[in-house]
Amino acid sequence: MALEEFKDAMFPLVAVKFNGTNQMVRLRELTQAQLYACGGSELSLIETFQDKIRMKAKPTMAEIIQYASVQNQIVKRALVKPTYQEIFDICKTGFDTEAYKKLIDEAEEALESIPMGPKYSALEEELDSYRIWVDLILPQDFMASIVCYTFGIDKSDIKDVTEQALLNAAIMAERGHDNPADHLKGLFTDFMKDDINRRAWIILNEKKKEEKNGG
Repeated sequence: MALEEFKDAMFPLVAVKFNGTNQMVRLRELTQAQLYACGGSELSLIETFQDKIRMKAKPTMAEIIQYASVQNQIVKRALVKPTYQEIFDICKTGFDTEAYKKLIDEAEEALESIPMGPKYSALEEELDSYRIWVDLILPQDFMASIVCYTFGIDKSDIKDVTEQALLNAAIMAERGHDNPADHLKGLFTDFMKDDINRRAWIILNEKKKEEKNGG
């Protein structure tokens, strides 16, 4: 076996969706540090009642850009074979990537010399649309499948974590002077434990504010 083939074999073949069909790719699971380096700290794997309410509202352009950028960084790191660039080159058929990157550079340069106002806002919105186009070339079901794998979602219990469980864990952690994740039993990665801790403390603090305001 050639060295390159041996290196590829170190990573599992995973079935992912690509425009609705299953495709086999070689992927690596990312460590907590790698996920954070990709901007993963901006993502949460836990869906609370408040998240569901927010999802009914139209996401802001900044939120769309941030999510697309984080997704892209994660997929770039996770793909072993084919590489991100190989798939990108297939998907960008008819899409002039270099032209869009040039437009982005020109718009960013122009923004530096334009004072705040309607013209600035219009150019900023145009710049945002260019960034999104570049980051969203790959099919969304493909991107989502890979992100799910790299986080290890399907092999964990993270989707079974409820808002009430987080609140209870935070209360116990406050009393025990430790972390909410210490009070939730299940299969969780280090990233997920951090996610649990963040969300649990937020929920507990919101609950205290409600009680203080007579809610």
